[in-house]
Amino acid sequence: MKREANMAGGLFSSKRFLLLMIVFLMAGTVLFLTLSQSTVEVNKSTHLQQKVVVGEPKKNAGYLIKDQLPADERITEKPIQRKIEVPVHKPAVRRKDIVDNSGAMLYLQQYRDLFDAKADLSNVDPNKNSTIVKWWQAAAMIDWYIHSPIRYKCENRVAVGNWHICQDSKYTIKPPCLVYSFGINFDFSFDDAMTKLGCEVHSFDPSMDKETHRRENNSTFHNLGLSNTNTDGFLPRKDGYVNKPQVWKMRTLKSVMKELGHEEKVIDVLKIDIEGHEWAVIDNMMETGVFKYVRQFMLEFHLFPDWPVKEDYVNLYQIYTRLREMGFSEYAVGPHPKTLKEDKFNNQGDSEYVNIFFEQNNNLEL
Repeated sequence: MKREANMAGGLFSSKRFLLLMIVFLMAGTVLFLTLSQSTVEVNKSTHLQQKVVVGEPKKNAGYLIKDQLPADERITEKPIQRKIEVPVHKPAVRRKDIVDNSGAMLYLQQYRDLFDAKADLSNVDPNKNSTIVKWWQAAAMIDWYIHSPIRYKCENRVAVGNWHICQDSKYTIKPPCLVYSFGINFDFSFDDAMTKLGCEVHSFDPSMDKETHRRENNSTFHNLGLSNTNTDGFLPRKDGYVNKPQVWKMRTLKSVMKELGHEEKVIDVLKIDIEGHEWAVIDNMMETGVFKYVRQFMLEFHLFPDWPVKEDYVNLYQIYTRLREMGFSEYAVGPHPKTLKEDKFNNQGDSEYVNIFFEQNNNLEL
């Protein structure tokens, strides 16, 4: 009886052991399947990460994962890059000339009365660019600039053709000197006067339909125009200087200096009279840093009835303002007759500047 009980107990123990083994096997199987599934997911994730379309970016910034795109946006050969809106910031002016525009308020009031009589000027501050937001406000500020008090008193102003140079000791123009003159229209009086002074003179005008050549007085004429881009196929608009279709070769000032072997050389006098193209050119000169090589600057600005468009006036005013802040101080101005009617608005003027921040060693970063 005792033996039978022992046998029964042993049988029971064997069954319990077998049952436990089955449970452990089932649990192991479940665990194995779970781990396998996780491995598959990890592999998928790794594979997905390998499909990031990159040029070895850091932290995948600005890029999209190809498999996450809608089917109609997927590509197989070219990378897909998210369009990122980046604010455009002008390079900081290393040294800034403080310009007081308080007197411009009278011009703002006059232009308000003419073009937007109900406008409120209480939030407009002529010393804060951010408050000048309407075309007529910008036009008033530009008008003020051409009529505002001279900011540099030149003690020795000398006529050169229909322009002037300042011969004060700090800015004296004498050989060896380099002069660039953009915009001739067959009037070489300024260029010839600078040649007689002993300077190397380069004259530029693509509208005259003349080939590049060395003139009798040893100055050089270039069938080339000044622009904010380099192109051999510029089509100018028709105006008083262009009455038939023409194709012009245009270069930035930086490119002109490089092509003529004047890279990083001082331009003692730079004259620009290019019938409305000056705005984009000045902006480009600021961006490329060539203004630091200019000792004296002569500019004729233009606001024609149809060009530049009035929507651009605020930006043009900011360009003009930045030029003054960079240290170009007027020693002479010459307003032209103006038309203050919105559909026929026209304002032009001449400004002659010395670069008060000019440094002969060209280490200045404007």
